[in-house]
Amino acid sequence: MQSTVHEREDEPAGSFSLDRAWSAVRRKAHYIAICTGLAMGLGVAISLTIPNRYDASATIQIDPRKKTISNLDSVLSELKADAATVESEVEVIKSRTILLKVIDALKLRNDGEFANPITFFEHLKKLTGISFGADIPAGSNDPVPVANPDRLAGLLGTGLPGVEQPERDPVAAALYDRLKVARVRTTLLIEIKVSSEDAVKAARIANAIAEFYLQDQIESKRQAAGFASGVLEQKLDEMRIKLTDAERRVEEFKAQNNIFDSEGQILSERQLTRHMEQTVLARNTATETKAKYEQAKKLLAQGVGSSSTTDVLASNTVRLMKEALGKATQREAELLTRYGPKHPEMLKVKAEVKDAEGQLSAEIARLVASLKTDYEIALDREHQLADSFSGLKDGQVLAKEASVRLNELQREAMTQKQLFEALLARYKQTAETQDLQLPDSRIVEHATVPLVPAGPKRQQMVMLAFAAGLALSLALALALEFVTSGVVSGEDIDREFSLNHLGSIPLPSGADIMTDDPLRSIRMMLAEPHSNFADTIRAARREIDDKRLSPGPRIIMIAASLPNEGTNVIASNLAHHYAMTGTRVLLIDGDLRRGTLTRQLAASRQAGLLDVLIQGLPVERAILRDAATGLCFMPAISQMPIELSSPEALGSSHMRSILAQLKHNFDTIIIDTPPLLPVMDARLLADHADQIVFVMTWRRTPKQLVRKALKVLGNNQKKIAGVILNQIDPAILEESQGFGAGNSAPHRQLSRAA
Repeated sequence: MQSTVHEREDEPAGSFSLDRAWSAVRRKAHYIAICTGLAMGLGVAISLTIPNRYDASATIQIDPRKKTISNLDSVLSELKADAATVESEVEVIKSRTILLKVIDALKLRNDGEFANPITFFEHLKKLTGISFGADIPAGSNDPVPVANPDRLAGLLGTGLPGVEQPERDPVAAALYDRLKVARVRTTLLIEIKVSSEDAVKAARIANAIAEFYLQDQIESKRQAAGFASGVLEQKLDEMRIKLTDAERRVEEFKAQNNIFDSEGQILSERQLTRHMEQTVLARNTATETKAKYEQAKKLLAQGVGSSSTTDVLASNTVRLMKEALGKATQREAELLTRYGPKHPEMLKVKAEVKDAEGQLSAEIARLVASLKTDYEIALDREHQLADSFSGLKDGQVLAKEASVRLNELQREAMTQKQLFEALLARYKQTAETQDLQLPDSRIVEHATVPLVPAGPKRQQMVMLAFAAGLALSLALALALEFVTSGVVSGEDIDREFSLNHLGSIPLPSGADIMTDDPLRSIRMMLAEPHSNFADTIRAARREIDDKRLSPGPRIIMIAASLPNEGTNVIASNLAHHYAMTGTRVLLIDGDLRRGTLTRQLAASRQAGLLDVLIQGLPVERAILRDAATGLCFMPAISQMPIELSSPEALGSSHMRSILAQLKHNFDTIIIDTPPLLPVMDARLLADHADQIVFVMTWRRTPKQLVRKALKVLGNNQKKIAGVILNQIDPAILEESQGFGAGNSAPHRQLSRAA
């Protein structure tokens, strides 16, 4: 029967099937149960060592309503009622600044729960005594203080930016791990939840965080107001200097240009204005006095009795004199009708009238002279003021250029003054309102002491440990089943290499027989004739016989890819089985390098195959015979070493003639050969073989190396009768075949044939 090998370089480790997976789980059920039980027990132990945990919650509401004590504007505006603001405040509550204040206020650095928290790995270490990593000493690095000369750096910290040493605070980290701050759905409410081993402590910490958060809002506003006050104060100092300089430049310019002002007006301009006003007034006065004088002269020419004289002169004395003259004239008229012109009374009255007229005329003349004098004085003053105004006007033209520069300096000084006054007003407002601050949030509900612990969820931990242990053990069992580079079943042999599966040899029950009792393993057909091993050898012999290419004597070569794959065990037990059934069989140890079978079956041999090939000894001298089974055995080498290369001896014509001679004496010759890949001895022996039985170790022999070994056989591949899968897990055979363990039988070494 010809066989071919699939030339595939990359093959999967194992093909997955539900039947194979279920078979692996059934075989490893006790290991899976043990692993699951251990994991579950570990979960129970850990859950019992973890102390109870209590959760306390406080609720804060972000209050966007405007709150003012005074009508003055604040430096910081009120919080907005949007999602980003609420989420930002959630992070502020969890900030290290708030936590450090709570730690200091509640003295949590002296609390063992926070100062020396026990981690999950420490729980495991306490239970198992195994260290899961180097212990990191608690404590924080002391910051390096750096003096900051800037008095406005209150919002930036005490040091210069980038030079302050960061701190590592394990207490703050422990508190942060036990803190949960979250927004309540889409509302403006924020829930602060703290977990602690002590219910009262959890409530105190939650309330303290809420209270310090409100205080932090007030402090932030005060700090911002103080910062603004500092900035304004510094700016005021600068503006004060600028204002002083501006005003000094104005005064210096006035002094340099002899400019004086009074009541906010330049003195020269004010003097010019007043001269102009006085000149106009003097001109008007002169005109008025002239008019009165001219009219008085005209009236005086008309006579003192004119009725317009009194109005023009506007003198009370003249009016009284005219009234006295009128009364005297009226009395004269009355006495004239009563007395005659010569009457003494009439003469007296006429004298009174004449005296009154003389006094009136003298008064009018005096008044007219006074009007003339006033006119002359007014006219002279008009001329004087006109001359003075002309001089001032000429001087003012020369001062216009200096006045323009003065106005520019005054405007600059006025601008500096307005800015200074505005900053001064804002500074006083900020300084006065610094302590008038209200928080933008309020505590809706303080945390109360929880009555029932929130954790640990011991039942869930145990179930989780059970599930994890089960899943891990199942995954490990399936990985051991499928993640392998070797052959795991007869189907793999047929599918991967198109070779016949002759049988699966199980590992013997008990200890490793290959190392504890090598002679027992190579004579298992005698030691345990009813075992799975013996039954598999019988089945393999039947398959080998059915696949023989021609009748008559034959040579069966037992080969493998790598060392220690059990070819010596297969060859010896197969030969013992042939011998026990009455077949003339010869077992040859073809491994001329190591001679494994030789050391196990014939420790006291005198000659071997290599002696026959080199020294020309008769073949019969190298053959040993077991009297109990009739098995004949040819050792590889004698006890005396022979210097000759094995390939040269095995490839010689003498080797071919020896095998031809042995075929006349034996029906079946079984040769145990060295591995195919490391040395070429087995390749040379394959040329003499009639059938080749290929041995693979279950799960261990890589498929790629098997393909390579089959490839080096060349045309001898057609001689392969099939593959025996060696050292398979007995549970697989018991599951699939139901075979039981056989009885043991005595074993002994072969005796030398007569």
